[in-house]
Amino acid sequence: MLIDLSSNENPYAPSRKVTEAAIQGLKGMNRYVVPEELHMLRKALGEYCGVGTERILPGPGTGYLLERVLCSLAAGRELVVLNPAFLSCLELAARLCKRVVRLQLKPPSFKVDWTPPASGPALVILESPNNPTGQCLISREALKSLLKNEDCLVLIDEAGYEYAGKTFMDLIPDHPNLALCRTLDKAFGLAGLRVSWLVCGDSFMKALHIENVCLCRPAVRAALAALEEQRAVLENVKGVVEERERLKAVLSQLGLEVFPSEANYLLVRSPRPDLGLLLRKRGILIADLSGQWFSGYFRISIGRPEEHQALATAVEDILRTEEGFMD
Repeated sequence: MLIDLSSNENPYAPSRKVTEAAIQGLKGMNRYVVPEELHMLRKALGEYCGVGTERILPGPGTGYLLERVLCSLAAGRELVVLNPAFLSCLELAARLCKRVVRLQLKPPSFKVDWTPPASGPALVILESPNNPTGQCLISREALKSLLKNEDCLVLIDEAGYEYAGKTFMDLIPDHPNLALCRTLDKAFGLAGLRVSWLVCGDSFMKALHIENVCLCRPAVRAALAALEEQRAVLENVKGVVEERERLKAVLSQLGLEVFPSEANYLLVRSPRPDLGLLLRKRGILIADLSGQWFSGYFRISIGRPEEHQALATAVEDILRTEEGFMD
């Protein structure tokens, strides 16, 4: 049986209540979702984030929302991202933006010079925690400095907020050029339904036609049910974080360099640059970053304890046996 630790997903399915809500949403599938249903979802998301409903724009996945931002705001702007950046919208950005500026992340510190890198109007898209390092790489002071430039729009993807417990949500009301993206894909376990949303500062609100929402009824119903189970979600998050730290200790003892993480994944460096390939042969998938970044670096999603045991056994076999020696 294949063990997938490459996709940054929640290894635990949502509750029966959430599943049943999605099934109920299939009833009346011959009818379009009505505004009242979407208003209920926006209201629940606003309450979860502590902001007004008018700032909430839900959509079918973070990629979709980022593309809406690009289509509405990218013309004439430079797009600034970190490298590597796991953003599905980069191909579109290359066509719409003036140019794409990539700020290179370098281990082991991953420090970023947040001096405004663009020469004119800019759109900065960041992840916090960053993927793949799992670290929150921009401080509040650095973000406020960027936001002082009204020609600089900043969108921060907080997909891992529940794991890191850090947010810039309180800056939204006073900074029209700031937007945050959140999702139910990760901690809430709804990756298969793709429910994400933007929390928009005033500049984003004006450009995005915020009433234009595209979601199916099963996703709306499941999202509403999931948001009613926040206590259970936080317990799940606590377990994932504990398992992350346990796996970090195990992999470190086996000889991998494991970096600190505030997300639901770990960045590791292996003395075997072909570790991903050798694990795949054993039925275990991890994300090989050599194509986007440096050779020998891998991202490992946090899974179940039994999956981590299988991973540890395989890594030990690769690094400690004859197969593990470099040619």
